[in-house]
Amino acid sequence: MVGRLEVHRRLAEDRSALSHADGRLLWFLSDGRPRTLREIADGLNLEQSTVNRQVNAALSAGHLRRFAEPGRSARLIEPTEEGLAVYEAASARALGAYADGLAALGGESEKFLELLERFVGAYGEAVRER
Repeated sequence: MVGRLEVHRRLAEDRSALSHADGRLLWFLSDGRPRTLREIADGLNLEQSTVNRQVNAALSAGHLRRFAEPGRSARLIEPTEEGLAVYEAASARALGAYADGLAALGGESEKFLELLERFVGAYGEAVRER
């Protein structure tokens, strides 16, 4: 069951207009507040070298832009309009797939979500303890 879910998740990721890294960056920056590379690294709990590589790829794809603000030594990063549009479309598609899955459960969707919440919590605790 978990293996099938992983296959479906990978298929959804492969069909997405955004890479996982670009999606995460755009999600983090979608609040409208530009950030430095350090702020992005801290906010996403990633190494700055990883963020630098991911930001450069997103800049090349046209999803982000880098700019200087007077009085600041560090350059800032923010989404482009195109990047936000791609992010919103990809998010809507992903959420639509979840909605379709929940709709297939009919009246049992609330119970499923309650059980999933308990499972995810217990799984997280077990992973942290090991």
